[in-house]
Amino acid sequence: MRAFIAIDISDSVREKLVQAQDKIARTKAAKIKFVEPENLHITLKFLGEITGEQAEEIKEILQKIAAKYKKHDVRVKGIGVFPNPNYIRVIWAGVEGDEIIKSIASDIERELRKLGFKKDKDFVAHVTIGRVKFVKDKLELAVVLKELANEDFGIFRVDAIELKKSTLTPKGPIYETLARFELRD
Repeated sequence: MRAFIAIDISDSVREKLVQAQDKIARTKAAKIKFVEPENLHITLKFLGEITGEQAEEIKEILQKIAAKYKKHDVRVKGIGVFPNPNYIRVIWAGVEGDEIIKSIASDIERELRKLGFKKDKDFVAHVTIGRVKFVKDKLELAVVLKELANEDFGIFRVDAIELKKSTLTPKGPIYETLARFELRD
């Protein structure tokens, strides 16, 4: 099964991100595959194809990691792009106050390397809101992204880490939570 580890975001933040998606989409400056509202999340680690046996080992690791960290609030603010403004492939919303999330991601990275998973690029907490297929009007896209550069999408409580399964369909991926590990109160 195709899987990843993530933190879910709140509905109020989700709604504001959808408004930003709509604003970007209205420009028609680029062909963008926007992430479905229910699929918006912070990816801690993409795992790719894993077996049921690996899933069980990963669950044990996530249980231990979740027990180390307290529930806390983070702010979702600003829109950015990967890899750079001249060549946009991903549009994302930033996460502020994410030191704890970085530590969680670092622990996951370290523990999963022991199971043979490859190291990801340096972790940057973000919510992917769209994947750019091609840009029609670079300037128009730059203008709308600049308008959203400091947009505040609100605060949400990070209360769990989740192991999610991703099933690819022609309409887009369907995510299903396989296991949820609550952080400490």
